[in-house]
Amino acid sequence: MSPLVKTTSRALALGTTGALVAGLIAAAPASAAVNVDVPPTKTVSGELSGPIGIEDDAAGNVYVASQNNNAVVVHRANASGASAPLRRISGAATGLASPRDVALDANGFLYVVNLTGDVRVFAPNASGNVAPTKTFGTGAGNAWGIDIAGGEIYVRKTNAYNVYSPAATGSPAPTERVVTGLGQGRSIVVSGPRVWTANGTQLRAYSRTADGAATPIQSINNALPNTEINGLDADSAGRIHVATFSPATVRVFAPNADGNDTALKILGGPASTLSQSTGLTILGGGSFAVADFGQGRYRVFKSLFVKPATKPGKVRSLKVGGKRTSKVRKVVWKAPSSNGGAKITSYRIVVKKGGKTLLKRNVSGSSRSLKIKRSKLRNGVNTVYVQAKNSKGLGPAAKKSFRVRK
Repeated sequence: MSPLVKTTSRALALGTTGALVAGLIAAAPASAAVNVDVPPTKTVSGELSGPIGIEDDAAGNVYVASQNNNAVVVHRANASGASAPLRRISGAATGLASPRDVALDANGFLYVVNLTGDVRVFAPNASGNVAPTKTFGTGAGNAWGIDIAGGEIYVRKTNAYNVYSPAATGSPAPTERVVTGLGQGRSIVVSGPRVWTANGTQLRAYSRTADGAATPIQSINNALPNTEINGLDADSAGRIHVATFSPATVRVFAPNADGNDTALKILGGPASTLSQSTGLTILGGGSFAVADFGQGRYRVFKSLFVKPATKPGKVRSLKVGGKRTSKVRKVVWKAPSSNGGAKITSYRIVVKKGGKTLLKRNVSGSSRSLKIKRSKLRNGVNTVYVQAKNSKGLGPAAKKSFRVRK
């Protein structure tokens, strides 16, 4: 198996070393107002020191470029707290030196970009002090971010980005394209037909086929609080998530944002506990992970675009089995077509004759039937009502009338 194309799109970065230039933070313009302040669902640490680039694989395992201890640390999808990593790539044989970012191709090969400008490719499931399967250079100057999409490798340089074929080798490796004329930037992410990257405090999108001093197809002005942009990724709807180091926020822009368009959402504040945000990657279900450079950890948040849960819909296909003289009648139903965005936890069944309640029962959310003895019923027309319940309460009642003969 050889390293080939990559299907996901992630990219990240931090300033020139572990510490930011104090003046850059002090000179940052006033930031847009935070409009979401929610706590993370979990925080993961363990053998991380100065984490920057972050990526996940198909199994949900999370790969982190740990700059300060020259390692790539892999945590399990279900890791939480101070967890022992699933794997760790480090040691002299790896050649890792201030690793900035990581990306995975479709065959599971791991690409790591070092600050010094070289890209190191490791075999799937590589662990320990192992040599890369290949290495290639990106030319003079530092390299900051990496992404792989459509059979091409995108590497962010300080004032440009380079595009390489999967067969790239040599130092420097020959490029397919080089997009020039960019201001300072650290991150790069490919989303559909666009390549997103920072240009100073501006967020730009280029055509995937752009080359040379190309004109961006979108430029979001003053989108960012400063030039220290540490993470970019796109969710399944194409919305661009941007992690900023200081102030520590996650800003989300529409796929077609341009000009003076503002962020759809800005996550930050004390509840979020965001601090020195570096890498960012979208996980399953739209949740996302954000690396914390200073504290050596990453935080996972729910999608900022999940619709609020509502009460469930009406149960379907409500029927009452048995004859009017049967000793036991069986009420059956199907789950509502909509659970309201939350798990159905129970069903309420009420039987009435006229205005008098004859029976009231609650059954589990996995149940779809209830047997009722004739002794609990009244002669004549009885009516059964069934409601589904989730965390928001009871949905509308479905009802069915049936006859009883005693």
